[in-house]
Amino acid sequence: MWWRGLRPRVPAHDLFRSPLPAPARIALLEAGFQPGPNMCEGTVDDLPWLRVWAPEVLVLPLDLALSLADRKRRGLFDLPSLNTAIVVLTSIDDSLLADHHRDLLWRAFGLPIFEQVRASDGAVIASECEVHDGLHFHPGEVPGLTGEVVTDHCACGAETPRLRSLSPVLSRSAAG
Repeated sequence: MWWRGLRPRVPAHDLFRSPLPAPARIALLEAGFQPGPNMCEGTVDDLPWLRVWAPEVLVLPLDLALSLADRKRRGLFDLPSLNTAIVVLTSIDDSLLADHHRDLLWRAFGLPIFEQVRASDGAVIASECEVHDGLHFHPGEVPGLTGEVVTDHCACGAETPRLRSLSPVLSRSAAG
């Protein structure tokens, strides 16, 4: 589902995709999207802002999500309003969400974790739904990724194909 309240700073096809129907309050801790009516953009360094906004969902890059999970497990970060989900933004140019990342985030927050993969320009090219059975994409949107393509209908109702077992495609210069 495309999150309708957002106006991206990147082309229109790069809107943030909400993995859940109409979450109430989302904190977007990453540049590249302009927040809509139920969203607020900022940084985790300004915790009073985050606590006042009281988001139920965090949208943030993988490295920041892992850092917050570490801080939470050590008792250095708490956000009582966070009770719905965490959307982790990954990139084909960096690390994708691995099982051990997902486990660490679950142990720290006890919330569903959703991945959204972005291209080099910040465009969301694949996103995980509430079924967690691969990442939905539209054909032609996944440059730089390889994986098993699943074309049957997803239990979430979407008819778009999904990618499972993702890995970045290494260029010849990077591979050799």
